[in-house]
Amino acid sequence: MNMKKITLIILICGLLFSLSCKKDSKITDLINVSASMKCKINGTSWSAVTRVTTQQGNNFLINGTGSLGNDVLNVTIIGNTTGTYNLTTNTPPQIQMSANFANGTSPDSLYTATEGTVTLSSVDVTNKKISGSFSFKAKNMALNNKNITEGTFSNLIYQ
Repeated sequence: MNMKKITLIILICGLLFSLSCKKDSKITDLINVSASMKCKINGTSWSAVTRVTTQQGNNFLINGTGSLGNDVLNVTIIGNTTGTYNLTTNTPPQIQMSANFANGTSPDSLYTATEGTVTLSSVDVTNKKISGSFSFKAKNMALNNKNITEGTFSNLIYQ
C-alpha cells in the first residue's frame, strides 16, 4: 500500500471515531429518524423536514422548517418541565409560550400566535429529548388568521 492510501485510511478512521464519540454531535441530530414535528395549518397537513431544538436557561425553543424551505414554524416554551403552557389574553394574561409561522419573506407572511397552548408530555434530561403537542391561533400584520391545530413534536433532541 502506498503512503497516500494509508494516510487516507487513518484520516477516515479518525473522523469516524471522533464523530462516534460526540454524543451531542450535529450528525446525531440529522440522523434522528425517530424525531418529528407536524401539524395542520388551516386544515392542511404540514411537516418539518428539519428541526432544531435548543434549551436556553429554563426555556425550550423549537424551530421546524418545511419542505419549501421558507415555511418555518417556531414554538417557544417558557418552562422546562412536563405540563401545559398557555398563551391567553384573559385577565390576567398568561404568557407561558409563544409561537409563529412564516410562509414567505414578506412582512405579511409572518403569523404570530395570539392564543394557544403547548403541552410538554416528556422531558428526558438524560438523553436530552422532548415530546409534546401544540395548537395556536395566529395573525399577520394585515390581520389575516392561521389556525395551527393537531401539532405534535416527538423525540426532539435539544442542545
